Amino acid sequence: MAMNTITRLSQFGFLAVNGRDAKTFMQGYTTCDVDKLSQSENLGAICNIKGRMVTNFRIAPTDDGLLMRMHKSRVQDTMEFLSKYIVFSKAELVDVSDLWYCHGVVEEKTVHESIDTADGEAIRLQVDDNRHELWSMTQLGDESGAENWAAADCANSLAWIESATADHYLPQMFNLHVLGGIDFNKGCYLGQEIVARAHYLGDLKRGLHHTLFEKSLAVGDELQVTGRPKGSVVAVAASEALAVIANPGENTIAAETPEGESLTLTPMALT
Repeated sequence: MAMNTITRLSQFGFLAVNGRDAKTFMQGYTTCDVDKLSQSENLGAICNIKGRMVTNFRIAPTDDGLLMRMHKSRVQDTMEFLSKYIVFSKAELVDVSDLWYCHGVVEEKTVHESIDTADGEAIRLQVDDNRHELWSMTQLGDESGAENWAAADCANSLAWIESATADHYLPQMFNLHVLGGIDFNKGCYLGQEIVARAHYLGDLKRGLHHTLFEKSLAVGDELQVTGRPKGSVVAVAASEALAVIANPGENTIAAETPEGESLTLTPMALT
């Protein structure tokens, strides 16, 4: 019988928002509607006043409030960013990266076996048809499948804000509007006016592209077209990468890496 494959994803950390006002507070700072969270609706972002993402995340309710999983490099900076606004709320921000572990679970569509987390504390969120994230207070599996998991993220338009990409991109530039990470019908949140304007006016000047590479590529690397800067890499996994490119269209784009490798950039499907 087919078995679940469990991979520990150590690149991620956790930020908890606990307290009576946790949901009310976060509703004013997230692109998603925290009142509509579910196993399959769990993506969102926190933006600065200019609509650029401070971080993006998966999020789930807990008995104490809310728990966000984001790139580990963004936990402390996000906590400091939100700390400026939370002072008048009955809620607190806690870095719980040393308590929670993120795992990627790949399973056959017909197999839904239970996973023993030893401590019984676990949150399971859907990623796609046969992938889930499992958050637990117990480490499971190893990191041998982490590169494959990241490559699958790239193939599915999933890029995570890191230190090198923070405060540069609207959520739509990471396809969050396609992936369900933006609720355009919820109330106001920080940066909402600019995010909404780009949506309703179609004023998105940069878009997400996928490429394959053979040499070296890193998050933050600048890509050029005919010798001019065209965009930057926002995610790298094995031989795959995602980049946000200026003036996106429906056609592929020929570009070059900083080392001179030729790339073919394919726009990710936008709706």
